[in-house]
Amino acid sequence: MKERHSKKLFGVLNALDILIILVLVCAAAFGVYWTKGRQTAQTTAESATYTYVVEGKAVLEETAEYPVVGQNVYNSSTSEYLGTVAEVWSEPNTETNFNRVTNTYEKVPVPGYCNIYVAITGNGTETDRDITVEGTVVKVGKELNVKGKGYAFKGYIVEVRDGEE
Repeated sequence: MKERHSKKLFGVLNALDILIILVLVCAAAFGVYWTKGRQTAQTTAESATYTYVVEGKAVLEETAEYPVVGQNVYNSSTSEYLGTVAEVWSEPNTETNFNRVTNTYEKVPVPGYCNIYVAITGNGTETDRDITVEGTVVKVGKELNVKGKGYAFKGYIVEVRDGEE
């Protein structure tokens, strides 16, 4: 009579059981690695003071007179606090036109408009991915709606200065 051989390894587990256990161990290892990496990025964030510059192009010249150093600034879309005004400056808004007489392109000032630059300072944190100032993620090129007492404009972040502890 033929003896019946069991397909179990070590008399307890078969190949499918070992494969399922191996997949579970790998999934658990990946989960621990993934959560540990996120906790490290969050715990390394230290509070510091950051300054970033928002540029508003083609803004009415009167708008450049309203921002005052030390004044609070808010996001006009969400009414979130952005920080305080640290510095304000403006320059004439220009556009490039073709001069048919000289056959060249020239930068010509646009009357009544200027480019405004508002440096905003606030407390923030820095992680491996982002710099967050007063709850707003700050990145160069990000569009931001800025408002303060007597003015509002849409601009882009053109500079982020490192924080000082």
